[in-house]
Amino acid sequence: MSSSLRERPAHRWRLNGRTLDVHVRESAQAKGIRIRVGPQYPLEIVVPAGIGRAEIDHALDQKRDWITRKVAASEAVLAKVGELGLDRPGVVWLEGEALPIRLTSGGRSIARRAGEVLEVGGTPAAARTAIERWYRRQARQRIRAALDDHAGRLGLAGRSMAIRDQRTRWASCSPLGNLSFSWRLVLAPREVLNYVVIHELCHLRVPNHGKDFWRLLDQMLPGWREASAWLRDHGAELRGYQVCPTSK
Repeated sequence: MSSSLRERPAHRWRLNGRTLDVHVRESAQAKGIRIRVGPQYPLEIVVPAGIGRAEIDHALDQKRDWITRKVAASEAVLAKVGELGLDRPGVVWLEGEALPIRLTSGGRSIARRAGEVLEVGGTPAAARTAIERWYRRQARQRIRAALDDHAGRLGLAGRSMAIRDQRTRWASCSPLGNLSFSWRLVLAPREVLNYVVIHELCHLRVPNHGKDFWRLLDQMLPGWREASAWLRDHGAELRGYQVCPTSK
């Protein structure tokens, strides 16, 4: 979630007869090469500026056994049935709670909340798109409110905010201080969304993950480790969530 990383084109690498797309990010501050892989993100390598493809291949080859074990463990996690039950049809999920969907015939293809039900108009075929638009509206409203609430505690002015469907990170902070968040955060409990928002706001003060950053995060949100652990445990299920407007 750091703001000092630049995206580079994916790097293709062979592992045990498979071709993997390695997510490459370049850091002007990195002094060495760092590799990570887990259920929440694909195989990723962070490199110092100027590192070429041959050096990336060499670094990956040196960690081949470790990467093999991590990839296998990650795939085992992804293969498990979701603990949160997000695959339940006929409902949407908001802040960890299920909200029944009521499809209405005719009218505009739009989703709106009516008490404890989400009403979706238009044809059934258009319902999925309408619900996804609704999710993005919810994300924009709730994340904007959390940003405005917590930015004042850091003495920060408002920043531009984008809502996307990011699959490798929950959020990001550009070198100019522009923030981007995944709409899927609204599926999670509110304290998890707040954690991600505060994490990114802390990057506006400290653009790396050094000791100063973690000290600031501890001050801003002493219980951040619990929220981080929740994302680690359930992030794959959130990323795999698909809207299913009708009961099977």
